[in-house]
Amino acid sequence: MLKDDLSQNLNGNPFLSPSKHSSNPVNGWLDRLWLLALLAMLVTGSLMFRSGRYCAYLGTDFRGYYAAAQIARERGFDHVYERAVQVEYQSSLLMKCPGTGAVAPPLQVYMPYLPIYVLVVLPLTYLDFTTSYALWSLLNLIGLIAYLQYFLRAVGSSISLKHILQWIVCVPVLSSLALGQMNVLLVICLGEFIVALLHGRPLRSGVWLGAMLMKPQTLILILPGLIIGRKNRTLAGFGLGTLAVLVSSLLVGGLSGVTKSIILAVQFAGPLIQTAASMMNFRALALNLGLVWPAWLAWSIAICGMVLSSGLVFYLWRREDAFASSTSIILLTLATLAATFTVSWHSHFYLLILLLPLLLFLDSKSILPPSGRWVWIVGPPLLYLLLNLINPATAREGLGLGMLALGFGLLVWASNLIIAKNLTIRFCGRPFR
Repeated sequence: MLKDDLSQNLNGNPFLSPSKHSSNPVNGWLDRLWLLALLAMLVTGSLMFRSGRYCAYLGTDFRGYYAAAQIARERGFDHVYERAVQVEYQSSLLMKCPGTGAVAPPLQVYMPYLPIYVLVVLPLTYLDFTTSYALWSLLNLIGLIAYLQYFLRAVGSSISLKHILQWIVCVPVLSSLALGQMNVLLVICLGEFIVALLHGRPLRSGVWLGAMLMKPQTLILILPGLIIGRKNRTLAGFGLGTLAVLVSSLLVGGLSGVTKSIILAVQFAGPLIQTAASMMNFRALALNLGLVWPAWLAWSIAICGMVLSSGLVFYLWRREDAFASSTSIILLTLATLAATFTVSWHSHFYLLILLLPLLLFLDSKSILPPSGRWVWIVGPPLLYLLLNLINPATAREGLGLGMLALGFGLLVWASNLIIAKNLTIRFCGRPFR
């Protein structure tokens, strides 16, 4: 078994040694504490939303998706990416607050995705906005749980439903559901990319990567890594996937729709987004340090962080032992995505939801230390609570920097495991090519 071989290979190193869930009595108490934490979050959330105070934040991103689909259905795709038309439609999409019946003033976010992704939400526009958001969130939650169970079976592992629920009751998932994001689709695309790789189907894996063009910033290190690792068939598959996304978008939205969506996506890296300082990347670190230090020093530190993260990932992709086993491939993907989130110019902390299948696999194989699960679940909300007590005005920025530290820590941890040269188990008897 993978666990037994890893135990022998990593013996004697407390940083690299696998965890022992069953033999650690602390985990029983942590499981009980998790239930208490879940109950506390449900009660707190109910009180906040009943007051109507936070209702305006519900479905912020989904409002953009819904409006885009409405515009496409009523006026055509040529108008989906026009900001004036978006403002007109989104202004009428009011969220009915749970418990109070009050209507919250809408927060507006434009949808920069290619036209093909607008079709995902289009059927929901036949329902009112509040109902469609509730249904969308429910479908995403059920879909996420079901896919995580499927993914673990597909990669030859398993974990209890209780542990899956523990992992998904976290800030990245809850914030993604609250905003109405499409990130569960990205989780599925990434998971299928890994499943195809491990089953020796690199062309198919690349096609799934092409579907992740919904948020192209997630690919900024994976694609160079594939080039460095000379994974030509996966790159060819990515080319096919990209072609399929672009051609289908052209058929749906025309050349004008595709062009406007790309222009709007580029603007998301500029002044269109006002929350850059609360992101989980080195850009946010520079923006926050620049408030107290000279700008040149703040950006020098940030650039050094970007170079270090990217350089470490590219070094890993050059190593032959990074592809020796299913575990090492998943660790490589984890390191690559963790670095991507720190380097990407546009990187909100809800993108960490993409790490869930990877972390669940490592947890199921007892490679991830027990403390890792609790840092993931409890760390961010405790940090946010503490920052709120100190200075509520900067709590969101502090949480973003905390997520930056989490991402960089995962990068270092996964890289250290790969470099240890101890992961030699093959998947289904076949090496990765």
